[in-house]
Amino acid sequence: MSLFKRLRGHLRIRNEAPQPPTPGKPATGRQSRPPLDPELKARCEEALSQRLQQAEQALQHAWPRPQLTFTQRGKAAGTAHLHRWEIRLNPVLLVDNLELFLHEVIAHELAHLLVFARHGRCAPHGKPWQVMMRQVFGLEPRVTHRLDISKLQGPLFVYRCACQEHHLSVRRHNRVLRGQSRYLCRHCGTPLRASKDSHETHPEQ
Repeated sequence: MSLFKRLRGHLRIRNEAPQPPTPGKPATGRQSRPPLDPELKARCEEALSQRLQQAEQALQHAWPRPQLTFTQRGKAAGTAHLHRWEIRLNPVLLVDNLELFLHEVIAHELAHLLVFARHGRCAPHGKPWQVMMRQVFGLEPRVTHRLDISKLQGPLFVYRCACQEHHLSVRRHNRVLRGQSRYLCRHCGTPLRASKDSHETHPEQ
């Protein structure tokens, strides 16, 4: 069975029987996430349709429409889930960077899916992906984004070693408190210890 047919069958199964969230599993993340404006979702869906049509015309081939979700967490603007044929966008970064998402981020992730459909699994940002970005979408193949991620960061805790000051995330700070982790400075090799003067700081705005 071709990869295209397997993907199409998988999409049909997902659409007919979506998986419910795990009962009792709390949502994670450092920031609250109110429902995304339906208009923003609609504009992203339209941008995906346009990019897919652009690729189909350029490559003379048709693909099933990827599922577009807005559940990406962390610092990534988006991710492409190859076997799910799904693109996930970061709703927090999307709100503040809509035009960049519409112009570049969606095309970036769609290119990953199309390369996978054409070539199978290969280097994520290798030559086939770069060619897809340049020749099909007319975009510079940037590997990473330069978006402001300050909204995604929680408080930082001040630690010191023998040579400098460090800032640990809430997750790492809590692991130290629970005795689960011990961090060393990469420069001087001494253990990081919580500062007595200031235990909490915040990222610059």
